[in-house]
Amino acid sequence: MSITLDTRPRTDIVPLQDAAARLERDATTESLIERIDAAFAHHPELALLILEPAAWQDHADWPRLVEALGGGRVLRGDFYQQPWDWLRHPPTRPEQTPFETGSGHPRRPAKPSGLVYRRADPRLGRTFSLRLIEPDRDLERFVQWMHLPRVAEFWEQAWPASELADFIAQRLADPHTLPLIGEFDGRPFGYFELYWAAEDRLAPYYPWASFDRGLHLLVGEEDVRGARFVDAWLGGLSHYAYLAEPRTRRLVLEPRHDNHRLFRHLERLGLTRLRDFDFPHKRASLVMGQRERFFREVL
Repeated sequence: MSITLDTRPRTDIVPLQDAAARLERDATTESLIERIDAAFAHHPELALLILEPAAWQDHADWPRLVEALGGGRVLRGDFYQQPWDWLRHPPTRPEQTPFETGSGHPRRPAKPSGLVYRRADPRLGRTFSLRLIEPDRDLERFVQWMHLPRVAEFWEQAWPASELADFIAQRLADPHTLPLIGEFDGRPFGYFELYWAAEDRLAPYYPWASFDRGLHLLVGEEDVRGARFVDAWLGGLSHYAYLAEPRTRRLVLEPRHDNHRLFRHLERLGLTRLRDFDFPHKRASLVMGQRERFFREVL
């Protein structure tokens, strides 16, 4: 099958057959990883990108490419499952998370600190990053976000600042939850939680696997709403979860069943609404994403 490439971003991609293309080198090349990322991002039909060694082997990033992928034949899914410079802490290793005999759950890794993920999104033209929430730095804006009517409708936590400060402290102390601030170009815009589903209140409601990761989502700033921003932050958040723990095969969400603004974005990002169920405090929808689908269809 031949492919027709979008020629707007660059002119250095030569189409080949069977969803493949060759990446040509030019004088502007700096980060090879960013160049490959941009090629895949702007050409979602590409499955394979070929870099000829004669053209690229003296590039400073070539040894990294060879070490990680074996050479210049770069499969999309393999490329995006490498941490490169996106993951800002080492991925979890099996020896760090032995299974507890009594519970059958793995020991969870220590929480990272500071910046955990950063990627310049080629399609959006902004850099998305995630960092651990910092109470002294983030409490005021967190309180403002929680009191927005559209946020309060679903989170139901339009509480006083003192109670929200306690909430953040509890999340930071909870070994199964990672509370994060999302930023575009260094500007905070939202609050996100990653949690281990096996230890969460969701666990009794579906057949969890040991490394399933759950997501809670809050976008506080009005000017970063809409599909192209959702693609960047929800795609980036999912990417981080899969990179941080290579054994995570599934992501799960349990939004309120009537959160229609969220549901219209999910399938595009590889997340499928499976069924509705009743929590004690809300009627929720079980939403699930698969690692293989994410790296095949989303990034």
